[in-house]
Amino acid sequence: MSRIQHLYQLQLLDSQLDQANQELAQVTAALGESEVLKQARTTVDTAEKELLAARTTLKDLDLEVTGLATKISQQEKLLYGGQKMSPKEAANLQDEIASLKRWQQKREEVLLEAMVAAEEAEGSLEQAAANLSSIQAQWSADQEDLSRQKAVLETKVAGLTARRPALVERVDPTDLSEYDRLRKKRAGRAVAAVENGTCQGCGVGASQRKVQQARAGAELAYCGTCGRILYVP
Repeated sequence: MSRIQHLYQLQLLDSQLDQANQELAQVTAALGESEVLKQARTTVDTAEKELLAARTTLKDLDLEVTGLATKISQQEKLLYGGQKMSPKEAANLQDEIASLKRWQQKREEVLLEAMVAAEEAEGSLEQAAANLSSIQAQWSADQEDLSRQKAVLETKVAGLTARRPALVERVDPTDLSEYDRLRKKRAGRAVAAVENGTCQGCGVGASQRKVQQARAGAELAYCGTCGRILYVP
């Protein structure tokens, strides 16, 4: 087997290893809570706080309206309970009762609005919770699938990594140094096959002399355009 063939076999393995590592990194990055899930949970938290605030307001208003009703009842008992009082005192008490009733009516209107707001807040929370449940179910299924993919890719990377030393041993140290240099310079691809006279690294046709040199395999031939080592199958 020629020196270029050894380099090409190493390139094939390294390309597979690079691809597997890239896929593994993507899968690993996808594990964990997604932004969609985080947003759905935040929406539920916000809805819970809004419902709590609406219920607190509703409770306070209900207590206020109940207190007004109690006070009005007490004042009416005082007015109509037979207790002796002057006409002025009675008129003042009537005015006070009338004022309390007007205020009671206004607060009852606000109370009604608060009841509607609480119902809407409860509906919003139910909707947000249902949406979160749906997203969480899909997320859990996706996580299981990603975990399986990660395990498969880790096994693949380990297998490819274990095979690499044997291939490296077959490569001349000088060629290996050149290969490593080009790998860094050419996005991991130091060796490119030639198909139909075209370099598969850059897509530009190689000269006949370069193709013949690469086919012979005695010396390294480089693509005149991208500088990769050429290999003719």
